[in-house]
Amino acid sequence: MNKYKKIFKEVYSDLGKFSLPYTVDIKRFCYSLKLLDCNGLIEGKCILDLGSGVGIMAIAFSRLGARVTGIDKFIFPSVGENPYRVSDFKKLEQIWQDSGVQIIEGDIIDKPLPFADQSFDVVNFDATIEHLVESPKQLFGEVHRVLKPGGIFLVTTPNLANLLRRIRFVFGLTPYWDIKDYFESYPHFTGHRREFTVYELRSMLEWSSFKVTEVKTANIFFEVKRFVVPRKFIGQLCNTLSLPFPDMREMIYMLAKKT
Repeated sequence: MNKYKKIFKEVYSDLGKFSLPYTVDIKRFCYSLKLLDCNGLIEGKCILDLGSGVGIMAIAFSRLGARVTGIDKFIFPSVGENPYRVSDFKKLEQIWQDSGVQIIEGDIIDKPLPFADQSFDVVNFDATIEHLVESPKQLFGEVHRVLKPGGIFLVTTPNLANLLRRIRFVFGLTPYWDIKDYFESYPHFTGHRREFTVYELRSMLEWSSFKVTEVKTANIFFEVKRFVVPRKFIGQLCNTLSLPFPDMREMIYMLAKKT
């Protein structure tokens, strides 16, 4: 077990029941953590975790020596009933306190971020942009404002143009969320509102005065054992065939520097 998997095993254990809905995401979290750590962007850094949820990434950053602030809206009791709200919120707050992270309630889309200019070395935006109901233009501007000069913005999101989705579209099938899940989810759809290609994500960051410094793509959910599951076979085959073609892989990880 590498050190990143070990960290998340401990984080999931500490969070207990609060981490259960996110078990499938551990590989994606590991990739983000490794990417930032290998670039020297965690230890001793001041990190803002946007859309931090129950605090999985925030706690992992803290374990690697970062000073971490998270911000989220939907898990807090004051927001009212929604799919992300947790029971026993006081217990979750105690876990955050014990882990040395601060997670505050805040709206990252409709209001300015509640932080001073140039407050953070790194801002993490992990698999959240695809859930936004509106353009990220204002948010990207706010991220630019709260980052220190030369600060880094990590954005991760599913790749709309991955190979499986290209093939589905050729056969007249949608590359988007399952239509029945979408239709039946009223009034609380938790799926992806809009996904992006590598080119689109790079363009939005550059329009927001960031310089993209590194782009990684990965087939995070690839597992050999899934080849024997009939409904997973095509997806795994596409993951294999996409390996030589970075723009056709599942996930996008983009590092951008404040300019």
